[in-house]
Amino acid sequence: MGRPAASPHPPGLVPFLFRYVRRHLAWGLVALAAVVVFALTSGATVFLIDPVFQEVLMTSREGGALPGLALPAGGGELPEKARRLDLRRRLDAGYERLKEACGASGDDVVWFVPLLILAVFWIRSVADFVSGYAFQRVGLGVTTAIRNDIARQVAYQSSRFHEAHATGELASRVVGDVTILQVAVSTRVLDLFQQSITLVVLVGMLLSTNFKLALASLAVAPFVVYPIVRFGRGMRKTSQDSQEQMAEIGKLLVEIARGYKVVRAFGKQEYEIARFARATRRHLGARLRAEVFANVSGPVVGAVGALGAAAFLVYAGHAIRSGALTGVAVIQFLANLVLMYDPIRRLNKVHLLVQDAAAAVRRVADLLAIPLDVAERPGAKRLTGFRSGIAFEGVEYAYGDKPALRGVNFEVRRGEIVALVGPSGAGKSTVVSLLLRFDDPAAGRITIDGRDLRDLTLDSLSGLMSIVTQETVLFDDTVRANIAYGRPDLSLDRVREAAAAAYADEFVSRMPQGYDTHIGEGGFRLSGGERQRIAIARALLADPPVLILDEATSQIDSESEATIQKALDALMRDRTTLVIAHRLATVMGADRILVLDGGRVVETGTHAELLAAGGLYRRLHDLQFQL
Repeated sequence: MGRPAASPHPPGLVPFLFRYVRRHLAWGLVALAAVVVFALTSGATVFLIDPVFQEVLMTSREGGALPGLALPAGGGELPEKARRLDLRRRLDAGYERLKEACGASGDDVVWFVPLLILAVFWIRSVADFVSGYAFQRVGLGVTTAIRNDIARQVAYQSSRFHEAHATGELASRVVGDVTILQVAVSTRVLDLFQQSITLVVLVGMLLSTNFKLALASLAVAPFVVYPIVRFGRGMRKTSQDSQEQMAEIGKLLVEIARGYKVVRAFGKQEYEIARFARATRRHLGARLRAEVFANVSGPVVGAVGALGAAAFLVYAGHAIRSGALTGVAVIQFLANLVLMYDPIRRLNKVHLLVQDAAAAVRRVADLLAIPLDVAERPGAKRLTGFRSGIAFEGVEYAYGDKPALRGVNFEVRRGEIVALVGPSGAGKSTVVSLLLRFDDPAAGRITIDGRDLRDLTLDSLSGLMSIVTQETVLFDDTVRANIAYGRPDLSLDRVREAAAAAYADEFVSRMPQGYDTHIGEGGFRLSGGERQRIAIARALLADPPVLILDEATSQIDSESEATIQKALDALMRDRTTLVIAHRLATVMGADRILVLDGGRVVETGTHAELLAAGGLYRRLHDLQFQL
């Protein structure tokens, strides 16, 4: 599966999420249908208050039809506004038809109405479950896809990307930010639709109960909406600050965990704890500011609602005394208002948490929008074999303003062993990085069999080469999984053969679970030499046409080095090999040695030729062997 195309302009919350939500459209439609059913049954709950009092409890219905929708004397038509909102009459008619269909009349209505209420509540509960599950299905599917895209983005990015983004920061995006999105999509979007539609239904019921009184009650809506919008703006800014601080906390924790040996060796535990504590204090301050906005809006909305409720009770008391309203109408109207409070309260929380999610979306979208420095060109071809060799043609590269390679030209012929030596910072590791396409040259080109690397597919290029690096990279998995990296189908016999060739089988066999022993993060349960031998076994098993040894024996003790060197010599036979080494003793048998200095190839020849030339190689040799 290819990675999604990155855009230099990240989308907003809705476009970004829609790109993922549309993959789960069926479940989204199920959720919306259930939301509509939930809202309608909520309205039905309000409607059934009147039949409970009038038909079951036999409360007198003073004044006939409910005030506010009473027909004018003489049977004239309803006022225009009331006619457009004649919901109550339609519901009454539907209710009467349902009673007739069920044969409920006379005393039977005592059973019919309670059973109808029970059915409404059951349907409402089922709809609530279905909508909740469906939205969770969509939300979890969306966030799973986003996390996968972030992992794909990280896996395909260049060295420049990884130099600019700390591991803890990337972990914060995957865990923290995406979790916020998951809550937003799974729960808050449910509330957004469910409570909005429910609120619309309840407002319709309110208007149908008493039009003028409903308009008066809704007049306080602007006073409720304003604090929601105002506090939401502040919530977005403080949420973004909080998420940035959480990324910093993650980065520091990773540094402490990875550098624990240095921390302990230098006795800097309290120094690192103080750094971490400062970051957590900054996060606490940002989070508390966010909580102020999140929690102050609820009381403000509640206070405005209480003021409206008090005003309504004063009005209702006078209206009942004057005969303008019946007690049943007041109860129904008040129940409607009470039911409306919960959607308003939840929508307030939804708005605030959507601001939180918007900040998380921005961070995730920014990450996914970073374009690839190293990408396949349109029409890239697969490399099907390796015939002639590798060539660097006028290659230049720089880290920022610091040049690393300056017009490098050299060739590695098929079957040849070529060594790169030179002082630190000469450009040796950069050569390997460009050959593996961790980065692309700023100028010039690198070819395999005369074809530019940028014209080849990445997977076919990676299948051509294998590397053993100076910094051994192992994964928190079993020994077997590390040696057979990415190929779980390989038999244990083949894994053991590779381990034996790398002189690792003996110590692996002594482990508690043998090849099924977990070696911990980075292989910390192994010694440096053992880790390196596992890495060499991994390269042996891959059996590539091109082998890159980047200080491959640097972590091997002197006693083991000679034995391991024999294994590497056998591996390099009839194979194209590029060797990088500081210790010149490991490259004396190379077919050619390239000496780099200041990003340029300054000398080329065999060991004997370079010694005789008396240049930089001779100086490096004398420095090492005279110590």
